[in-house]
Amino acid sequence: MVEPSLYRRVLGDQLEQLAPVLRQFHDSSVTRQASGTFEVTRGAGRWRSWLATLMRLPPAGQEVPVTLEVAVTGNRERWVRCFDTHLMPTWQWQSGNLLIEAGGPLRLGFELVPEQDGLRYLLRRTWFCLVPLPSFLAPRVEAIELGREDGWDVTVRFTLPVIGLLIQYQGAIRLPASAALTA
Repeated sequence: MVEPSLYRRVLGDQLEQLAPVLRQFHDSSVTRQASGTFEVTRGAGRWRSWLATLMRLPPAGQEVPVTLEVAVTGNRERWVRCFDTHLMPTWQWQSGNLLIEAGGPLRLGFELVPEQDGLRYLLRRTWFCLVPLPSFLAPRVEAIELGREDGWDVTVRFTLPVIGLLIQYQGAIRLPASAALTA
């Protein structure tokens, strides 16, 4: 028996509320790819830029080519986002009712909330080096995917308390014309 996809395990029957392209992409148990073009904005100032670089976040740019590859490994998914030549790999897995995304020493616990034609990621928990961060020290992450016929639009905004905006990226992801995803 094939284990349900990561997003099906986290969302359960709510997965059916997603736009068809999002449901198809997130409910897959095979390696899949997509690509698009993003605008990447970093917060102003050297301090913010230094922190964004330290956190291995992509550099700022207009019309940045982006590729995405998601590979299933056991009950986890490895997400590799490539902003032009800048790799941003993370791991995702389920913990209770949260989707955990980890990159480097930072772990983010998201509640997934289906919305009309989209999926919102609500940050509920944060860990740094496996230590839970209190909310007043935790980063703020706002993320949403909005389904379209051949892909989805993405907006992600990452801020830190007191410091402000570190990075925002937004753009359109499209599936390859030959994409035939199977669960």
